[in-house]
Amino acid sequence: MAHAMQAVEAQHAFPRFMTDDQLRAYFGLSDRALQRLRATRAFPQRDNLINKTDRRAVELFFDRRAGIASSMGVGTVATALDGDENFDDQS
Repeated sequence: MAHAMQAVEAQHAFPRFMTDDQLRAYFGLSDRALQRLRATRAFPQRDNLINKTDRRAVELFFDRRAGIASSMGVGTVATALDGDENFDDQS
């Protein structure tokens, strides 16, 4: 039960959309490190409406940089080759 309570507390301390201060605390970044990341085109940008950054997008960014296949991928579908197409088949 204590673990579930900690998870709920962590969710409130670090919401999905975060300020720069929250991002630095959550990911253990210095001010300079976050500035350097923001200068890259690949790092998730702040949402214009709420002026916060999506934590999940940042997690995906770091997963990709580390070469980790993220389980949070959206719209990913496993595909496999099944052979040549036979559109001219008259059967």
